[in-house]
Amino acid sequence: MDSGTSSLASRPAPERQIPHAVLATIGHELRTPLTSIRGYVERLLDGDCDARTARRFLKTVQREALRLGRLVDGMLEFSLLDLSTSPSVICELSEQVRAAIELLSPMAAERGVTIRTRLPDAAFARVDADACVRALTNLIENAIKYGGAHRMVDIACTCETPYVAVMVEDDGPGVAPEKRDEIFLLGVRGEGASSGCGIGLAIVKAIAERAGGDVGVEASSLGGARFVLRFLEG
Repeated sequence: MDSGTSSLASRPAPERQIPHAVLATIGHELRTPLTSIRGYVERLLDGDCDARTARRFLKTVQREALRLGRLVDGMLEFSLLDLSTSPSVICELSEQVRAAIELLSPMAAERGVTIRTRLPDAAFARVDADACVRALTNLIENAIKYGGAHRMVDIACTCETPYVAVMVEDDGPGVAPEKRDEIFLLGVRGEGASSGCGIGLAIVKAIAERAGGDVGVEASSLGGARFVLRFLEG
């Protein structure tokens, strides 16, 4: 090995700069549940609550603590995307769709949501299998959470050379045209969202773009949102 190569190999990796907007979003999202938890704990410590009120406060503290945990997990997942496998890795897309559905089956059953699929026998995509399942899980979970009265989610996979695409549709309120780019930004939640931290769709976008693909949203024939996730053909 020549001296130039040795010198390059021994250099420490450059520090990554976190954009100010991302730090501001993280701070805001962490502050909200922490403020709520602190307020309820202080009221409990004052000791002037009856048992029923104290239990209600504790349930709120538990809910906010769980939300805080989800937020931290999401931030960690987002940061780890820089370590994602390169687009040269290939996975079978229909298999990853089925894996994501299996992960979310308990949630779908609890909410009475029916998931219908139209999948080819095989569709190969240039994306890491685990990253693909993470992206699909976020999209399908959104559809389950924000679906409408018919509680129906449709998932299809098609080849659109040079891409393979997965469409996830629901019959919920949909996404307004002026919001269709904004909802993929870190920290932005859809209108009417009562849970979540605005991280899931940002993760989907990051995974898609790192693999050479993309993601978008449009109106669904079901009446709600239709998310289209594309990866390069394998």
